[in-house]
Parts: sequence; C-alpha cells; structure tokens
Amino acid sequence: MWRADPSQIVAAIVLDLFVGDPHGWPHIARLTGKLSIRYETILTQRRERSFTLGMIFWGLVTGTILTFYAISYCLLARFGSGETWLLNTLIIYQSVAAMDLHRHVQTVLRPLVAGDLVEARNRLAGIVGRDTQTLGEPEISRATIESVAESLTDGIVAPLFWSVIAGAPGALVYRTANTLDSMVGHRTDAYEKFGKVSARIDDWLNWVPARICALLFCLFRSARRWNTIRWEAAAHASPNAGWSESAMAYALGVRLGGDNYYDGQCVRGPVFNPSGRIAETADIARSLTWMWRIAGACAGLLLAVSFCLNYLRSR
Repeated sequence: MWRADPSQIVAAIVLDLFVGDPHGWPHIARLTGKLSIRYETILTQRRERSFTLGMIFWGLVTGTILTFYAISYCLLARFGSGETWLLNTLIIYQSVAAMDLHRHVQTVLRPLVAGDLVEARNRLAGIVGRDTQTLGEPEISRATIESVAESLTDGIVAPLFWSVIAGAPGALVYRTANTLDSMVGHRTDAYEKFGKVSARIDDWLNWVPARICALLFCLFRSARRWNTIRWEAAAHASPNAGWSESAMAYALGVRLGGDNYYDGQCVRGPVFNPSGRIAETADIARSLTWMWRIAGACAGLLLAVSFCLNYLRSR
C-alpha cells in the first residue's frame, strides 16, 4: 500500500498528459472541499474558530479521506493486485495537475494575445486570489507567470515527490493538505487561528519540493543563481512560494513579485530579479515551456529514485 511503484507513477503521468482533469469527474480535491465545508460547519456551530479546533478539523478531513482509501484498497485487494494497482494509479494521477495548469493558463493567454483585457482579467481571477479587474497587460502577464511558478511546485513537483516517498497514500495526503490550505489557510480574522494547522502542514509538505524545483531551474539555467534565489525566497511571506517564483524570474529574465491588491488592500511583497525587464504576454508561453521542462526533469529524477528504492527493498 505504501510502497512507491514506478509503474503507477508513469501511468499517472500519462493519464494527466492525455486526459487532464475532466470537468465534473469525481476528484480528491472536490471531495476534500465538500468534507471541509461539512466539518467546518459542524465544528463551528457552537464554538469559535480556534487553533485547537483547526487541528481537529484537519484531522477529521484527512482521516476521513484516508479511511475511504483504506476501505477501497481492502475491498479491491480481494479481487487481485491489478485492481489495487489501478486505484493507486488513479490517486496519483488526480494529485498531479500539469495539464490542468497548462489549460488554465492558456485560457488567460488566448484573450490576452487577442487584446481582450476584460476576458483575460476574468480568466485570471480563476487562478489567482488577487484583484484582477484593473490590471493591465504587464500585470496580467506577471500574475499568470507567478501562478505558473507556484503551481509548478504544488501541482507537479510536490505530488510526484510524495508519491515516491509514500506511494498513493502520500499523494493523497499531500493533495488533501494542499486543498485544505487553499480553503482555510488564510490570514484573516476568521481563519488566522483556525487555518494555521492547515497552512503549516502544507508548508512542511512543500518544503523539500520547492527547493527541488528551484534547484532544477538552476541546473538548467545557472547554478550561480542559487544563493540569490535563496536570499530572495527568504523575503517571501511563504517559506516555499518564493523559491519557484525567484527561479522563474531569472529563467525568463523578468521582474516578478511586488505589490498586489486583495479586496482593495495593497499587500507589499518581495521583488524577484529586480533588475529584470517587465513581463510581457510572450513570457507567459515561455513560462509554460519552462514548466514542462522542469516537470519532465523532476519526473525523470523522481522515477530514478523510485526505481532505486524498489530495487533496494527487493533485495
């Protein structure tokens, strides 16, 4: 159950490339979202949101997801190893979102290329949390590229990493934790305490993958940038997001980061590659090229690790 099987990872990658995430199909993230809303409603009916309640909330949602998995695995194991192999493959496949990210970015890029800023802003609002309704072409480009950089870690590198470390259950826990962070891990009056556990666990699960992602950028582009990227990433509010954003900024030669508006309030953030040029529409397509390059390198590296782990375990 917990063994990383290279064949499952390969099959999951192929499924993501050719199928993506069909709209309306059952999905780990959608199930997690429904459980999150349900458990939060139950827990907060008579109690205020607190750190302890947030810990219980995370445990209930993740525990329920893992219980569903364990029951499904045990039932399918009665029919043979092929059925459990398929279950694990589907879970790893649903944890990876490379093609889905590519498609979402393309929905922003197409109207932007056509000069339709209104449609580009509306599409951008579906993939970022910042205010988008007044953004011009450079800011739309910057926001889209930053989304590609951050999603490269949590949508590709991290789920593959945890699939290798702990098989399908590892991928399942990661995708659940990442979804919970997006739902309650907010620094607002309502969720500052309640969502802290979800946010911190997501930070921990992304710590190694974020640095793997930045390292691969450096190996492709310039290893001399490592110290600069590390220094710039440390200035980001997130312990992980700055690594891939800084690495992407230097790979493209553009300036990323800076001020963003959320519900009309300006939030000042670090600037990555401050001497870089202003991002342009063409840089969005270039960021996708880099995304696939890093994704391919990561998949190759982690598959090699998976084969080695399986060889050592079989001896």
